[in-house]
Amino acid sequence: MGNSDLTVGPAARRRARSSARVPSDGAKALMDHELIGATANGHPPKPKFPPSGIQGNTARAVAPRRDRPPKGHQTGPGKANSGRSGSPDADVRHEQDRVPSALFDRFLRVRLTVLGGCGAWPAAGQACSGYLVEQDGFRLLVDLGFATVLRLLERVTANQIDAVFISHGHPDHCADLNPLLRARALRDDPPAPLPLYALPGALDAVLGLDQPGMLTDAYVLNEFAADGLFDIGPFRAQTRLLPHWVPNAGLRLAADDRLLAYTGDTGPSPDVVELARDADLLLAEATYVDRVPEDSRRYLSSASQVGRQAANASAGRLLLTHLWPETDPAAAIAAAGDQYDGEVGVATSGMVVDLS
Repeated sequence: MGNSDLTVGPAARRRARSSARVPSDGAKALMDHELIGATANGHPPKPKFPPSGIQGNTARAVAPRRDRPPKGHQTGPGKANSGRSGSPDADVRHEQDRVPSALFDRFLRVRLTVLGGCGAWPAAGQACSGYLVEQDGFRLLVDLGFATVLRLLERVTANQIDAVFISHGHPDHCADLNPLLRARALRDDPPAPLPLYALPGALDAVLGLDQPGMLTDAYVLNEFAADGLFDIGPFRAQTRLLPHWVPNAGLRLAADDRLLAYTGDTGPSPDVVELARDADLLLAEATYVDRVPEDSRRYLSSASQVGRQAANASAGRLLLTHLWPETDPAAAIAAAGDQYDGEVGVATSGMVVDLS
C-alpha cells in the first residue's frame, strides 16, 4: 500500500503543501520518529487503515508516537487504571496479516478486532456491529449484532470470552448474544458464567429467546446506571447515555494508558466529544454520509458530524462504523475527512487495530 492510500483530511493536506511553516514541537517529534517511507516534502506518512472492504490486505503501518500523560493522570472522563507501561506504537492490519501470536503477545497491550460494522443488517460476507477488545489475554466483546458470532468463532472459542458489553438492545447490536451463550451452556463441560454488562432492561428480549432456565447458568448480568464507572477485567469502563431510540450507552475504555471510545448508536450530542476526549481511537456510528433524514436526526449520525466531533475531541484516530450496507465507504471517509485532519477508516470484518 503506497502513500497515496493514506486517508487524511483536506486541512492536513493544505498544511503539507505549505513549506514556509515552522514545525511545532509535536510535529518535530513526529518527524524524528523512525518510520518507513516519507511524503514528498520529507514528512513521514501518517498511519493507515486498510482500504475499506479489502480482506487479506497485507499492508501495515506504524503510528507515530503520541505524548502520553503521567501514570494515573486524568485524561477526560476516563482514567487508566494500570501501572504498566505500554509501547507508544500502534498499527492496523487485517486478521490475515497477524504476526505469530506467541511473538506479538509479548508486546500487545490493547487490540481491537472488528467482527462486523454494518448498520441494521449484515451485507454479504460481513456482520453487524461487534468488536473484540483484548488486553494482556483478557477478551472483552463490545456488542454482538447479527452474524458476529460466526466471525468470532473463526478466531477464538466461545469459552475464551471473558466478558460482554452491550451498548443497547437493538438486535443489530445484541442478537448474537444468544448463540454465544448457547455455545457455552449446551456443552458437556460448560465454563463459568459469562459476565454481561448492559443498561437495565436492554437484554431482556435477547435473554428471553429460549425457554426459561435454559441459559440462566451461562451468564451473570451486571446492569449499570447511565454515566457509570466500573471495571471490566483490566479495563476501566466509563459510560455515557447518548441519544437513540432506546437507551444507548457510549463506552470509554482505558487500560495501559490507552483509550478507546465507542458511541454505540447515537444522534449528535456534546457528550460524544467528552466521551472521546483525547482517545487514541474513536469508534463511531456513522450511518449516513452527510445528511441524516429528518425523522432520524436526533438518534443517528453522519460521517460529517462524526468527523467534526473527533476533531473537537482531539481523538487520535477515527474509525467509522454502522454504515448502511449500500453506503460507499470512500464517500463516508471523505465526508469525515472534511472535518477531521487525522486518520479515518471504515470498520470491516477482520480489521485489526493495535492501540499499543
